[in-house]
Amino acid sequence: MNNQKQLSKAIIAVVFLFTIVCFYFISKLKFDYDFEAFFPNEDKELVVYENFRKTFEHDNEFVLIGIENKKGIFKKDFLTKIDSLTKLLKPIENVDRIMSPTNLKQLNFAGLSPIEVNLLHINDTSLYKDDSINVYNSPELIGSFFPEDAKSVCIFIKTADGLSKTKSDSLAKRIERTFTAFHFDEVHYVGRIVAQDVYLKNLSKEFVIFLLLSFIVVILFLFLTFRSFYGIWVPVIIVLLSISWTLGIMGMLGKPIDIMTVMLPTMIFIAGMSDVVHFFTKYFDELHKETPKEQIFKLILKEVGFPTFLTLITTIVGFLSLLFSSIKPIRDFGIYTSLGITIAFILSYTLLPAIMFLYTPKKIVIHQTENSATNNRMRKLFFWIFRKQKLILFITSVVLIISVFGISKIKVNNILLEDLSEKVKIKQDFNYFDEHYSGVRPYELVINIKDSSKVWDQKTMAELNHIDNYLKNNYDMGFMMSPAGVAKNINKALNGNHPNSYVIPKNEEDYAEIAKYIKQNRKNKDLKRIISPDGKTCRITGKIRDMGSLKVKELNKGFDEYFKTYIDTNKVSYTITGAASLLDKNNEYMVNNMVQGFAWSIGIIALLTFFLHRSWKMVLVFILPNFIPMIIIAGFMGFAGIELKAATSLVFSIAFGIATDDTIHFISRFKIELGYGKSLMYAFKRTYFETGKPIILTTFILVGGFMSLMTSDFQSTFYFGFLICITIIVALIAELFLLPILLMMILGSGKKDETSANSNNKR
Repeated sequence: MNNQKQLSKAIIAVVFLFTIVCFYFISKLKFDYDFEAFFPNEDKELVVYENFRKTFEHDNEFVLIGIENKKGIFKKDFLTKIDSLTKLLKPIENVDRIMSPTNLKQLNFAGLSPIEVNLLHINDTSLYKDDSINVYNSPELIGSFFPEDAKSVCIFIKTADGLSKTKSDSLAKRIERTFTAFHFDEVHYVGRIVAQDVYLKNLSKEFVIFLLLSFIVVILFLFLTFRSFYGIWVPVIIVLLSISWTLGIMGMLGKPIDIMTVMLPTMIFIAGMSDVVHFFTKYFDELHKETPKEQIFKLILKEVGFPTFLTLITTIVGFLSLLFSSIKPIRDFGIYTSLGITIAFILSYTLLPAIMFLYTPKKIVIHQTENSATNNRMRKLFFWIFRKQKLILFITSVVLIISVFGISKIKVNNILLEDLSEKVKIKQDFNYFDEHYSGVRPYELVINIKDSSKVWDQKTMAELNHIDNYLKNNYDMGFMMSPAGVAKNINKALNGNHPNSYVIPKNEEDYAEIAKYIKQNRKNKDLKRIISPDGKTCRITGKIRDMGSLKVKELNKGFDEYFKTYIDTNKVSYTITGAASLLDKNNEYMVNNMVQGFAWSIGIIALLTFFLHRSWKMVLVFILPNFIPMIIIAGFMGFAGIELKAATSLVFSIAFGIATDDTIHFISRFKIELGYGKSLMYAFKRTYFETGKPIILTTFILVGGFMSLMTSDFQSTFYFGFLICITIIVALIAELFLLPILLMMILGSGKKDETSANSNNKR
């Protein structure tokens, strides 16, 4: 007894000291949102993208400012303010260049040498009508710097490449301070540096909200179960320490909290609580039976400890299946969540026994006797299941058939800012640009010249012009920069800026001056952004609406068919690249990763089950009640129109690993009861009563914890929590109704067992 007391005190002391260390490193934790971390890093297209950025520039380092003037944009006071704003923005540190309606230039070849003249004559109102006609006769400007309704203008800011978080925040604040000083009717402000700040603020806010909500929900369930302060604070201490240790280790390793790991405390809180609940339930059941304390822990290790260890393995298998992902934040999420759950298990079987051995009040023990009503309900449900086996199997079959049909309706899609709630200002601003301009989503096309030609050759330029026209007409692309656009602007300038001259001349003689001008200026920094100095590679860039990866994929397929049919493929080839394209690819890879990870989870758990039971039939019994909920949830997604993307694809492997916990506890308890020499039906009944209550309680805790994720402003986090909640509920129903039937089908139910059931029922 004294030795156990000394050991308990030593455990508490070690835990206390390590917790202090962890708190120090928690203070070092930072929040980070780097969307480029979600690029698939083993993909060859990432290499293409990196080479593209080295050759030209970063495609996602920009800011768009849409400024409304409800009285119309061709007003002197408004254009004067836009011009002043443009001049104030230009010298800001880390602003690379700025393109505004008031500083846009047109080439003019009227003199001895070409010069650039202003597009708008701000100070001469008598020319406003001509300026308006000129602008709205220039299709390259509409949807880019001017909308069709002429009620706003757009300023394009190219920021420096590869800005750090600190520099991005500083730049975003300086830009915002500058335009808010002018008091425009309405300002819409978008870009990576803006979205990044919004994401990080939401991440830090939700990190606290998730933890608090999980904390409140779990405390509520613990109170309803144990009706004691002791029954609340002991489990809460275990899981809070588990979270603290995990976050402390992240701090030690320099791992920041990102959009994935923000869910980590909630995961550890609810998964760790499951271990504590099973431990508590068994402990107080044995105290009620007046089992000596010294023997209770041995019984717990035998009847609860080993099954709980198996549930730890299956849960970790579910989270480690995320290692199949090529996305680092998702792999890290799987690793650190597995670490946290393991810590929770270790503390549950070291610190928890130490606390309980040193102090257990009597009040909570007395409460455990008040469970006759629960036992009666469980008894009625148990015998109803065995009377309605065929009905349950029939309903299960019908639901599965319907679910399979629903699965066929699932779509794989990715919308860049779909994550954010419509209530968030930046999401409203993105929607504004989609509605009034060409959009904000970057689109990048790299063209390689295959023969001895150069980009500026007439025949090559004619091919590039066909591509330009296709992109403009089919993608409704704006903010286009392309070699053909440059050539057409030069031709327009050569012809007195006549609107009909915005074309590529078909005659080599008429085109010669254009080619000469491009060749002479090919080392100009502006031209180098779209044409490589050697003339063998060029870029077509623009902005399109955030229509989703599914629609973009259809458009890209149509473009590929057009390219192969109408473009000389012996002369030019193309590659679609850019940040948005890589994120779309990432979504497709995530689906494949999910299938691989899910198959890995099933395979590992199946082998583990076979190793323990030496029966493939038992493997089937173990897998089916947990696989069926996955089919049902996939069918539900199809019918509900919930698209498969990075976050929703994670649900299956994780939920499968969590759902198997209940099956392990049920089958393990069933084997223990049979080992005590009880009849088949009596063993079933005892198992149902012994495991049913903790299984239901842990399910409520899991659902309550995951429901906290549904408060998120990030749609992916909301759906992650929502789908796991549904899956866990369906898994509980399968455990309570389907698992006993499957076990009986495997083990058989002879006359002797029927007699035993009848006699037990009478009792």
